[in-house]
Amino acid sequence: MSIRIDSRQTTYTGESLHAASSVKKHHRGMWRWVMAACAAVILLGGIGLWFVDEPLRVYAERQLNGRIAGYTFHIGTLDFHPIGLSVDLENVTVIQEAHPDPPLAHIAEWHASIQWEGLLSGRLVSDHIIDRPLIHFTRPQAAQELQDAPAQKKSWQEALFAVYPLQINELSIKDGDVTYRENATSNPIRLTNIQVLAENIRNVRSKPLQYPSRVQVEAMVAGGGHMKVDGHADFFAEPSMGIDVDITLQDINLADLLPLTAQRQIHLTQGSLTTSGHVEFAPAAQEVRIASLNLHDVKVDFVHAARTKQREQRTAQQVSRTAAKAANHPTLLLRIDQGKVERSEFGFVNQATNPSYRLFISGTELELENWSNQLSEGTARVQLKGMLMGTGATKITGAFRPEVESPDFDLSVKIVKTQVKSLNQLLRAYGGLDAAAGLFSLFSEVSVKNGTVKGYLKPLFKDVTAYDPQQDRDKGILNQLYEKTINALAEILKNTPRDEVATKTDLSGTVENPQASTWELVLTLFQNAFFDAVLPGLEGKVQLER
Repeated sequence: MSIRIDSRQTTYTGESLHAASSVKKHHRGMWRWVMAACAAVILLGGIGLWFVDEPLRVYAERQLNGRIAGYTFHIGTLDFHPIGLSVDLENVTVIQEAHPDPPLAHIAEWHASIQWEGLLSGRLVSDHIIDRPLIHFTRPQAAQELQDAPAQKKSWQEALFAVYPLQINELSIKDGDVTYRENATSNPIRLTNIQVLAENIRNVRSKPLQYPSRVQVEAMVAGGGHMKVDGHADFFAEPSMGIDVDITLQDINLADLLPLTAQRQIHLTQGSLTTSGHVEFAPAAQEVRIASLNLHDVKVDFVHAARTKQREQRTAQQVSRTAAKAANHPTLLLRIDQGKVERSEFGFVNQATNPSYRLFISGTELELENWSNQLSEGTARVQLKGMLMGTGATKITGAFRPEVESPDFDLSVKIVKTQVKSLNQLLRAYGGLDAAAGLFSLFSEVSVKNGTVKGYLKPLFKDVTAYDPQQDRDKGILNQLYEKTINALAEILKNTPRDEVATKTDLSGTVENPQASTWELVLTLFQNAFFDAVLPGLEGKVQLER
């Protein structure tokens, strides 16, 4: 007897059919045992992981706290997934021990996974997703970070280089937030909606000026502006990480930076910034090249007070030393291809006098071209137009060259028909004088080459009418410049009215301190030569010979 069981005409005898049926029953029984065993393994694994996760969390905390000095790490929960070789961390908190309040960082979720194919080839390749990290730090915490940076970086590197070879295939940061405060009561400066993508992060030494990791960053600045970074990095360069990126800042509200600038006597109340450029910062080379820099509708005052005098002097000295070191530095390039300032107002407020006063230039239009710290980049040029005290047409042009020994520059200043009464705050502060009418003009040309100074400076007063209600009041002169200025003004204004009075000062000599900054040099020249002879208008051109 035979039985057909398929369309291919295969036939089985009774014995073979019985044998086949037995085999099928045996296989079904084996699969039942296999499935039961798998279920048991999964169940036991789940139960085991319930007991494993907590020890792993404690172990991870202990390792972080033991290896990274100066910080305390807390991990809320840890979930280990053996099948996918992944770990989920939640509520990770980082506390700076020197300044524990507020916590330096909080990470809502951190997912890390290991790629199987990497393990099969003997490499540890991972992917990381960090969700909603919050970084909140104050000025004291930032200072501590800078102080601890070399040691902390070494600790991180030692920990990562202990695992060989480590590669992070992709690091993604989503919806980050960075908040900075000068102190506990100051308004915050924030970066929000931070999105970061970094690829191919490897704990291997790269050759100098090679950047193996792709980096992309986008963020909102202070709630309205936008920042974008695109380029490459070497996260394990020595002694600090290296970057080679393009940076764009768009529509940055400068008033949001007031908590930062106010600490340096810069009162910035409005303005917008848009800029783009390239930054390479690595142990072997540093370059900041700004292709375009645009500021508009800026209103800013530098505020001087008696209590800040010493701090200002220290800052000026530090800036001067830094500028001298940066000039023609072999591994440092600073360059602005083109810069513009439009519809802006710049002022100086002196609170050290009684009464105080404010000098300003409004309607400022400034153009900067080819500014650099390197002589090889050529001559920088600047032009400023505006209105002194809102009334006097002002034009300043200059050329600058960062020579090896000291900077060379040309400077031309022309201020025409400023209403003298707009300077009454200044006159009251230093001489108890008030002007009822009159015009003030100023003309100057100065050149400095190889430490040699040539030029002149000429102020002009016309049709001045004044009175002196406080003739006997102490003038309270702060410094030599102010003293010379007010003495000359008093001589001019005490006999009223006068048609036209001008003075001229010739500028000549050598610069005593070749390492002084250009602006320090300019101020010194003006301080030592103001109001001397009578001649209106420009006379002759002073050229910087090449």
